[in-house]
Amino acid sequence: MKNIFIKYILEIESNVKAVISHDFSKKYGHDNYLKVSNFDTKVKRWERKTAAQKIGDVSKLIANIQQDISRQLSKNNPMISHYMLTYGCVPFWVLVNSLSLGTISYFYSFLTQKDQNDVGRQFGLRPEEMTKILFVLTIYRNACAHDERFYNLRVLRNDGKPNMIKTNKLHDRMGIPRDANNNPIYGKNDLFAIVIMGFPANWYDIKTL
Repeated sequence: MKNIFIKYILEIESNVKAVISHDFSKKYGHDNYLKVSNFDTKVKRWERKTAAQKIGDVSKLIANIQQDISRQLSKNNPMISHYMLTYGCVPFWVLVNSLSLGTISYFYSFLTQKDQNDVGRQFGLRPEEMTKILFVLTIYRNACAHDERFYNLRVLRNDGKPNMIKTNKLHDRMGIPRDANNNPIYGKNDLFAIVIMGFPANWYDIKTL
């Protein structure tokens, strides 16, 4: 079962990486993913942090990317080594293939609102939906890769509450029962949610599945 799921999760991962890297590079250039100014450093109303802490979060993302470049150079990754030795930098569209889905998820969360919208629009998703989907996918992708418990895994936030994808028409089309809060009891933060994520957004409007 893990082999089946990881196959399609990797396909989604590949598509997400391609769209994000293409959109970001088109706007900021191939080597500007290490500049804080190209990310959203504004503190949102609901964020309990200072402006300096927000910039620190973005700086942490950039540091993680730099560490990944160092790891790839240490392993003599041919593509990374070629661009570093020849041009002194690695284009984002090349580097993105060696970044983890978790890093890409983190990267997306720090894009400006417009950039998040531009990326999400290509998947038919709003930024908040895209962010949750990437988070849930990352957990299941890692469970597959590290041979961890998988079939009954449920994704939780740091505060222990469920981290759930948005309810959509597929939940209703498939007749999934609702709980007292009108949330589907399956397909929100469990393995079935991964199945639902695999359907293109425009399939939600199909009358017969």
